[in-house]
Amino acid sequence: MLHGVATLMARSLRMEANWLRAHLFRLVFVFFIYFMMLLAQVSSLTKGAPGLDFFTQMLWLNGMFITLGGISFFATAITEEKEESTIGLLMMAGISPVGLLLGKSTSRMIQAVLLLAVQFPFTLLAITLGGVMLNQVLAAYASLLAYIIMLANVALLASVVSQRSGTAMALTVLFLIAYSFLPAIGPAITSVLVSEGMLSGQGTEWLAQGLTWLSESSVWSVLFYRIPNSQFSDAIIGPQVISNLVAAVFCFLLSWLLFTSFALVEDAPTVSRGLLFRRSGKVRWLSASRAWSNPFLWKEYYFLAGGDGLLFLKFVLYGALLPILLGFHVWLQKYNNSSYSDPYADTPQLHLGIMIAAVIIEASIYASRVFHDEIRGQTMVSLLTLPRSIAEISYSKVVGCALGLVPALVWIMIDIVAFLPKGISTLGEILVNPQFWVMSLVGLVFLHLVVLLSLFVKWGALPLAFLCTMMSFQCCPLLAVGFMFAGETDELARAIVIGILWVMHAVSGFVFQMMIHARLYELGSK
Repeated sequence: MLHGVATLMARSLRMEANWLRAHLFRLVFVFFIYFMMLLAQVSSLTKGAPGLDFFTQMLWLNGMFITLGGISFFATAITEEKEESTIGLLMMAGISPVGLLLGKSTSRMIQAVLLLAVQFPFTLLAITLGGVMLNQVLAAYASLLAYIIMLANVALLASVVSQRSGTAMALTVLFLIAYSFLPAIGPAITSVLVSEGMLSGQGTEWLAQGLTWLSESSVWSVLFYRIPNSQFSDAIIGPQVISNLVAAVFCFLLSWLLFTSFALVEDAPTVSRGLLFRRSGKVRWLSASRAWSNPFLWKEYYFLAGGDGLLFLKFVLYGALLPILLGFHVWLQKYNNSSYSDPYADTPQLHLGIMIAAVIIEASIYASRVFHDEIRGQTMVSLLTLPRSIAEISYSKVVGCALGLVPALVWIMIDIVAFLPKGISTLGEILVNPQFWVMSLVGLVFLHLVVLLSLFVKWGALPLAFLCTMMSFQCCPLLAVGFMFAGETDELARAIVIGILWVMHAVSGFVFQMMIHARLYELGSK
């Protein structure tokens, strides 16, 4: 039964050890940490305890990097084999289900742990910079290690029960949302249920204990609130570490139990149809229309962005979120007897922030998958034999994906024009603010990096692009200058800074697009 348990895992680790790019990536990560440490050393000349700032930045960087890696790196462990129809061949080669799970998921988890281990000695230098104790560093890395193990196995479970990588990534995102926000909003929901008489005293006590346990098991509350505290005196192995490890073991065993039922099924579809149906029946309007004059734009709009049906659904859901947030804000204020804020003024701002986050997330996903089907199906060679240029094909696919952002962008405009106090004048203030163009430049670089890296790696383009963007943001002084001039009243100074940022937009966009063009040409020539 356990024949070949470690075979695939050993092979995966040997291959990873022979890849030069894996070692280069770890080396670049160390250089980035070293640069952050130098910045902390320089800041020690003007303020005390720079080690705490360096340590806090490291926690934020690792937390975000691990989370993004869990979505794109861990969640595709089994689904990529389903999509390539190779699970049956692996089973015929004598690899057992547990061996396949260890080889495809645990080996990736070990790679992530190695990336965490290589930075540990540098983080210890935060102690010498001041403001951090040894037990804080050890507790932080124990929490990150437990979080990696839990997230890898949660994503593994999602990958086992899903037929496509997109579905597994979506399930992982839903888990992360619940894991991150439920402990924060749980007490408010409990107070509402008690006030409405839907919970008894015993039920309230039980629910409060459960929410307290969830809060203690959340890596975010531990890393960003408890550990960086100068009064930290908790144990290195706390409730969060134990609960995350228990959850990881449970998810791995459940994945093993469900593997035969969900993985050994008929082949997964090679290309997703999105929210599309056949042109018959009552849901005919959700089907794809006739191909447009530009078939590349049509294909991405319907098969990646989801077409008319998904756009309509997103527009309705984004709009329904506004009254839900307003009602929740009113309830929270009523049952907490608070009058410090106006829900009718604060809710549109919160909705605007959520819509901006939705645009960023959707654009990141589209950027990582715009050439995904062609790379996976090895159809790039055939695609480039068509009488269309690489630029025309690429821009058409990008525009088709960009149409999927229309619902969120429309609600952003509605929030700004209709609900914010200054209305449309707020839009003008945003456009003349250098800080807006700094963030626009960061977003431009990030999305281009995601597209470029997706042409080199099968998975992990999002976390890699995030890390590279963070490095460029830290190393580029012009971006810091843009933030410095955010509140500048001199219009000439702001215009000069904005002009420089426009030039950086043009240059960086041109360079990245030439690199993407060259990579596409190389893939099409193989």
